Amino acid sequence: MDDENTTKKTLWHQILGRIFEFLLTPLGITVSTNVDVMANPPKADILLLKRLDQNWTEEQLERLPDGIRESNAPQILIEFKATESLSKETFIQAAAYEHFYKQSQELKDEEIQTFVLCAIQPQKANREQYGYHIQVRRGVYQSDNIAFSHITLISLNELPDELHNAWVTCLASKKLKRLNAFNRLKSEGFDLIPKPFKWFLAELWQLISIKGDDDMTLDLSPQQIEDMGQMWGDILLPTIPLEKRLAGANPVEVINLFKQTNQLGKLSFSEIEELEFHLKNLKQQKKG
Repeated sequence: MDDENTTKKTLWHQILGRIFEFLLTPLGITVSTNVDVMANPPKADILLLKRLDQNWTEEQLERLPDGIRESNAPQILIEFKATESLSKETFIQAAAYEHFYKQSQELKDEEIQTFVLCAIQPQKANREQYGYHIQVRRGVYQSDNIAFSHITLISLNELPDELHNAWVTCLASKKLKRLNAFNRLKSEGFDLIPKPFKWFLAELWQLISIKGDDDMTLDLSPQQIEDMGQMWGDILLPTIPLEKRLAGANPVEVINLFKQTNQLGKLSFSEIEELEFHLKNLKQQKKG
């Protein structure tokens, strides 16, 4: 595996990870992009979703794609293939990640389920040579090969254009599929998410809207991914009316920002001396 491919894989699983962090962390699902599958592990392009509740909640289901939302497992392991086509190594690697992670965490089979998410739509012949003949639902495949039957394959380009899928199909390789996903997120999804996530999606769209079909190459460092959306926040926040910026904020927290003790702590020494002088004069005037 060369450095270029490693960079690309790490890049895209981190972008998908950021989307899931924004979406699912507020709903009680832990999202991990650095998963130790064994002692002294290699770098793995996988995500881990860990549910605390026994079942998915209605809110969580609104934000999970087909395939994952039907799983009963409390832990979901995701291998995301953004720039590569399916290969035998894809499934061997996914099976190895699951095996070693399950061993290290002492998990039972029913406590974890592994998914391979493909941004590039797999060719029928290529998919079927690994036993993925069974279409559970549109875009979701199960293998009849005993070696891979525990790994579910999700083809982003084939998922239905519904809101719960749009959170991930915005990373599909087909330009029209991405466009449909972003339009649905803008019209239906933006009401469900906070402004920083909207700004993240706006910058993501700016980066990939110019890409053609099956072109998923980007040159971003992990830090740049972490900072995505910040620019839009810096530009747009001052233009938003104060009442809209404060909408949804905790009133007590807002009031506390303007308490005398909080404001006095921001004064310099010279400002405090000047304030003392004015207070002394005011005090004398009140006495007189």
